[in-house]
Amino acid sequence: MHVSRHMTTLVLSLLFAASVQAQQVAETEPGVPPTKVEQTKPLDEPVDLGQTAFATDKVNRRTAIDNLFKSVPNPFTDTTEKTEDGPVTPKPQDLNTDHWHFQLTPYLWVVGISGRVGLGNLTAEIDTGVGDSNIDLNFGFMATFEARKNRFAIVTDLQYSNIGSDRATPGPLFSTANFDIKTFVLDPEIGFRLVGDNEKDSLVDIMGGFRYWHLSTDLTFNSGLLSTVTAARSRGWVDGVVGIRGKTHITKRLFISGKADAGGGGSNFTYQLFAGAGLTFGKRYALIGGYRDLNVNYNKDGFLFDTSLKGLILGLGIKF
Repeated sequence: MHVSRHMTTLVLSLLFAASVQAQQVAETEPGVPPTKVEQTKPLDEPVDLGQTAFATDKVNRRTAIDNLFKSVPNPFTDTTEKTEDGPVTPKPQDLNTDHWHFQLTPYLWVVGISGRVGLGNLTAEIDTGVGDSNIDLNFGFMATFEARKNRFAIVTDLQYSNIGSDRATPGPLFSTANFDIKTFVLDPEIGFRLVGDNEKDSLVDIMGGFRYWHLSTDLTFNSGLLSTVTAARSRGWVDGVVGIRGKTHITKRLFISGKADAGGGGSNFTYQLFAGAGLTFGKRYALIGGYRDLNVNYNKDGFLFDTSLKGLILGLGIKF
């Protein structure tokens, strides 16, 4: 009797353990969703508090794991913040206003000179055009450098040239005259942008600075009524200048530009005019051509230089 009772208890225990293990395997097997079994219990059946606590703790663990995975961003999904009107598109910033931008423009100025030059009592009229064969450009170097940030710009123009001719008009006392003029002009200026926020707009800058001149003049008056006379002298001075410059695009790549300034101080008066056009290619380069007229009237202490330097300009702008 006791043996059969013990055997019955052992069989029931084994059956209960096998059912529990089968349920756990079904819940953990991938791809097989757990089967929800609705059980009805009589109202007067006692509740197993241990089993209820275990089930509640199991649900809490699953909820915590689900929340953890939801909090980790998925790199393969679009994380753009959306509103009722659609995704928020970040506004691109104008790079031209955040950093320093630089441009170097070496150029060739095919210059002619006209006006009056003189040393002491010797004066001569000169008028040599761009295409004249009587003018010699022995050496020349010209370049403009610009550094710009926000609405401010620092622009420096430098030109050095050695111009000579043997067809100056010396007056009735001499037959002919030769001249050789070395010009060095340094023109640093500060600009402030009045119109335009980026390179695609029409731009207008107000400019101000100074223009430093240094001239070396050699004159030879060949014998006529008087015998041959030669003279040589150098002079340097500074003029303050103010002006304006502008630029506008005709097409995406083609633009026109211009500049005008005027001033004085060391000289009686000086002014400059420039008008040109440019063609951009690539992201860093622009081919620029135009016409420039640089005028100065200096007449002090026996040194006369009342002339206009003018001619065609061809340059290459390089941004970096």
